This record gives sequence, C-alpha cells and structure tokens, in this order.
Amino acid sequence: MPPIPTLAAAALVAVSLSACSQAEDAAKDAVGGAACSVARSAVDEAARQARTAVDDIGADPRSAEQELRGVRDALTAAERGVDGDVKADIADAKAAVEELLGQAQGAARGAEVDTGAVDAAKADLDRAVEDLTTLC
Repeated sequence: MPPIPTLAAAALVAVSLSACSQAEDAAKDAVGGAACSVARSAVDEAARQARTAVDDIGADPRSAEQELRGVRDALTAAERGVDGDVKADIADAKAAVEELLGQAQGAARGAEVDTGAVDAAKADLDRAVEDLTTLC
C-alpha cells in the first residue's frame, strides 16, 4: 500500500484536474454563449436590413444592392467568430442574402426582378434566423 502522503497527493491532483476541467468547460460554455449571442444579434440585424433592402429592389435596385452587400459582409464577419451549427445558420442566412443581392444586381442592370426567387430567399433568411434563435 502506498504511503498516505502519496495517496493524499494523488487525490489532490485528481481533485485539481477535475476542478480545472470544470472551470475549462464553464469558460468554453461562456465563450460559446457569448459568441452565440453576438451571432444572433448580427443575424437579426442582417435580416432587418435585408428586408428593408428587398422593399427597394424594384424602386431603387442600386441602393438595395449596396445595402445587401453590407449585410453580406456583416454576415461574413460574423461567420469568422463561430463554428458548428451557429456557423451553418449564419451561412444559410448569407446564402439567402446573396440570392437577394443577385436579384438587386440584375434589377440594377435592367432585368426583371424574379419575385419567386425573392420570396424564396426571404423565406430562407427567415428560416435561418429562426434556426439560430432556437439554437441560441
């Protein structure tokens, strides 16, 4: 049988490692929660701005194009700070915004706006926002 000081030291190390692991897990959860919160705010704001831009596609497509570029760039920045499902939801929102941007670019060149594509992209954006809200 090992001496009592050796057993005590081993027990102390085990308790310390357990506490470190718990502290590390708590820190990771806090960071993940903060990142999720920032991502959710970014996607909510992007969706709000994208909806405003969509209203402008027919009347002022160049303005809508500029707004949607800003939204896309904000979502790209938000993607960098997260991973996993949060990143996937942001990517889905960005894909919807890119579809809307394509419609605005086409309208700015004089093409007819595809209202079906716009409606589908808006629905995809709403779904991505809802998914992220559920996740976070």
